[in-house]
This record gives sequence, structure tokens and C-alpha cells, in this order.
Amino acid sequence: MSQANRLTPAEEAFVLAEQVLELPIVNQMIWRFDTPIDRDRLQRLVARVAQGPLTRRLRPARMPFARGTWVAAPPPEPLVRVDPPIDRDELIDWADRDLARPFHADRGVPWTISAVPFTGGGHAVVLTAPHTLSDGSGAYAAFAAASTGEDIGRLPDDSARTPTRLDDLRDAGRQLAAAFFGIGKLARLALRRRKQSPAAFMSKPPAQPPRPDVPVAHAARPSAYAVADFDEREWQAVAELRGGSNNSLLIAFGTGLLESAGRVETGSRIPVSIPVAVRRPGDRRAIATIGATMPMTVDATGYDDLRPVRKAAREALAHATDPQRDQQDVLRMVTPILRLLPRKLLRSMALRQPAAVLTCSNIGAVPAAVASLGGDVVGAVTVRMTVQNATVEQLRRARGGLTVWLSVSAGKATLSVLGMDPDLWPDPAAIRRAICEESAKWALQPTFW
Repeated sequence: MSQANRLTPAEEAFVLAEQVLELPIVNQMIWRFDTPIDRDRLQRLVARVAQGPLTRRLRPARMPFARGTWVAAPPPEPLVRVDPPIDRDELIDWADRDLARPFHADRGVPWTISAVPFTGGGHAVVLTAPHTLSDGSGAYAAFAAASTGEDIGRLPDDSARTPTRLDDLRDAGRQLAAAFFGIGKLARLALRRRKQSPAAFMSKPPAQPPRPDVPVAHAARPSAYAVADFDEREWQAVAELRGGSNNSLLIAFGTGLLESAGRVETGSRIPVSIPVAVRRPGDRRAIATIGATMPMTVDATGYDDLRPVRKAAREALAHATDPQRDQQDVLRMVTPILRLLPRKLLRSMALRQPAAVLTCSNIGAVPAAVASLGGDVVGAVTVRMTVQNATVEQLRRARGGLTVWLSVSAGKATLSVLGMDPDLWPDPAAIRRAICEESAKWALQPTFW
């Protein structure tokens, strides 16, 4: 079973971002508690995390065009770093330090876990790990298992042997065949789409809106970020009053942030990217997430009626999870072809692709075992990602917008907002101002981390 632990197309996409583009994507989960830190319990929990699926490493293939393989990795040392106390409002700046350290899929530490007490009481814990090793659902599964003491294994197939050079040669042959078959499949798919009816064409997601001409923010920081808590019941009530859900309110809120900043125009239709977790029990793939794209009309009436947003989101999710969709999965067809391209050409092609104008990730209710880190008290939890090494100028060329996350725990709906346009949102203060202004339109009151 030398194929069992090889990279999937989705995993390979993140590896290419790290190794070809030199722009690793790093994820972070942050817990905030009002109780004192229990160092012994945290140490025991992280020792169990170290035996789970987060602690892996990529073994590069020894033959051109073959896929790499996941193998077990040694855990980081120390398992937990506990820093001197900080003020509560320094939490995000403190967590930024772990985002700044280098991560590599094939070497170095697979992840870090840090903790810090607050001078006024309470504490925070942060997990930082490269996206190549795990998506959000994988991290949740690892912490849920560690909290309950369940052994869920480490690799997709812990019984599989390490591939030999001959195994890599055979996989290279398979991937070359897949590349040539993929070219044919892509050609047939493109031909079918050209023959589609006008109605089918109109149902396609709208194109990326152009980036407006805005003054250059000379003091801009890459990827400004802010976190705000809302009362969970108030957030849900605002959504339900307008016929919506937590998810549709998140999408409308993110769209409102874009419109207020001038990134999108009133009356336009924009594509909204929605990550969808498809992980099932026992699934130890690094990436078990697919993407849905929904059309969103930028319309002021959305503040009164969320039903159209909710309907569009449901349709997009249904399309993304349609079993027939995998037969036309472009990423699966393209990945073997990409291996044939020179890295310089691949990098040039990738850097010309626009970033998403709006990505909305509804984490939902955080399981108690995860939100409490195996303890008796549930904390507030948020997540984020960053693109390491991305410069302000690269972000301008990428023409991105915003990524927003919503998680629910400890009676709070926690909103995280990442700005990917350094001129529209040059620093965290700009993100916080935008959240305050948008919250007022929904009669919501944010409390910032």
C-alpha cells in the first residue's frame, strides 16, 4: 500500500504554494480563557496531540513527477512554550510572533503550541501549524481526540510501509499517465462548457470584480487582522429576524465590509468563496476541505432580508457536495499536469492569479472538548490564516479582498477578519473601524480582542 500516504491533489496545492511560490500558508487557532492556566493539564493534553495526525512530515519523492509521502515526525521541543504575562489587549500581537516563525512541510517543527497568562487574570493558548499539514477540521479532530484520550492514529494509513525508490518510479509513471489523460479530460470539459445553454452560462459564478484605484497606504502592513466578539444570542437573533442564519449573516456582513470600503460596487454581483469541511470520522487526510462558490448581489436590501443570501448559500453548498462534481474536479485533473511544468513557469502563472475577493468560513459551534482543551471551562475560540512572506506589493497585485471566519463558543459569536488589500485596510485599526461601522448597521455591538 505504498500509495496510501501520498499527497492528494488538495494537499499538493498547498505544498506548491510553499515550495514553488515560497508563500507558505499558516493556520492558527487561538483560545482565550478567563481562568488561570493549568500547566500540568495543558502539558498532558499536548503530549497526546503530539501522538496524533498533526505530527507528520512530508517525505519528498526520490523520482521526478512522483508524489511525496506523509511520514511520522518528531514532536516539537518543548511541547508547550509558556511566556511571561501580557495584557489582555496584547493577545493578537503576542500570537503574531508564532505566525512569523518559519514552517516547512518536509523539515523542522510540524507545529507549535504556546500559552500565556493575562496580567488581569485568565490566559490564552495558541496552535500554529502550516496548512500543508492540516486544515481546520483536522486540527479540531486532533484536539478533540487528545481531549478525550482517543487514539485516532497519525497518518492516513498507519499500517502502510514507507515507499521504496521503485514505488516512487511506479507512482511517477501513474502521474505521467494521469497528466496526459488529464489534458484530454480538460479539453472535453472545456468543449462541453462551450456548448452549454445561455441559462447554464448565466448560472455560473460571477467574475472577480476589478480592484478600484485607491491611494497607496505607504505605512500599510501585510494582511491586517482583527477579532471581535458578539453576544451569541444577539448575533443569532439578528440573523433569524431577517430570515437568515449565522452563515448568511456572516456572508452579508463580509459583503458589507467590502462595499463600505469601496472594494465592490452596490448592485454588482461578486463570487463568494465558502470552504466546506468534508472530513468524516477516521479521515486523516491533511486536507479534507472543498470549495463552494456562491454569487452574491451587493444590495442594501440585504440588511432587511437575508433569505436570498441563505438560499444562494444552500445552493452553492449543494453543488459543491454533489457526488457527480468529483468527476469534473478540475484540481484533480490539473495537478498531474502541473508537475510537468518548469517551476519558474509555474510560479509566474500562479502569481498572476487573483486572490478571492471574499472568503467566508463559518466554523460553527466549537465542540466543547475542543473549546475547553479537555478542561472544565469553555473558552472563546477563533481561527485565522496568513500567507507568510507575502509583501504589501504582492498583495496589491493579487487583488484580494477579505477573509472572514465565525466561530461560536462560550456564549460568544467570534468574528475574525483578515484584510488582503493593504491600501483599503492598512492596519488592524482600519479593520476594527470597519467592523464597528458594519456592526452598527446590524444593531450589533462588537467587543474586540
